[in-house]
Amino acid sequence: MLIELTLRLGEIKPEEAKDIQYRLSLHEGTYRVFVNGYARTARVVFNPKKLSKDFILKEFEPYGYEVVSEREITLEELIEASMSWKNTAEKT
Repeated sequence: MLIELTLRLGEIKPEEAKDIQYRLSLHEGTYRVFVNGYARTARVVFNPKKLSKDFILKEFEPYGYEVVSEREITLEELIEASMSWKNTAEKT
């Protein structure tokens, strides 16, 4: 099982968001990470056996954050959601 964590961020600059995204992407427990400094949102998909939620949240602590959602997803669901053609393939 993977965890998908969605955050609303406080005061963060786009450059800082890019740095956090890069740092989190270096961990082998991270499957997807998107940090948008303009919209002040973050989405991290990670394996909790390899990377702790607390570690991720510490990265965002200096900027303030609110956990919008946290849900378990399977690797299959992650791959399916990543496919750009998934919506058109279902219609045919």
